[in-house]
Amino acid sequence: MKYKHTQGPWITKRDGFSTVYVEARIGGGWLQEVAACGPTANGSEEQEANARLISAAPDLLEACQTFAEWLRREESGFVKAGNERDTPEGEAAWREWYSENLRICDLAQKQAYSAIAKATGNN
Repeated sequence: MKYKHTQGPWITKRDGFSTVYVEARIGGGWLQEVAACGPTANGSEEQEANARLISAAPDLLEACQTFAEWLRREESGFVKAGNERDTPEGEAAWREWYSENLRICDLAQKQAYSAIAKATGNN
């Protein structure tokens, strides 16, 4: 069975005691608890690291999905009737395909760097 996760962005929030929560904003600005990272043997730093990683999950998934789209386009290559670039129309179609590939690749990189920074606390 396929489940759909709670939409991001997810944030981390400390309860003032010993638990770090991961929450998501849902309709009307309400917060929904996604996960709770309770006390661990290694203390607060491990809790915070776990919560950051969990809260970055939707961003990491989005980056992977964008990267997978780029890979799919790369693997299929430029697909046009005859793959002819020796005509003005063929060259224009190829340039459009190539530009879109560069855009998707750049987007995937930005999403990945941002998600990694969120997961590691370096944002």
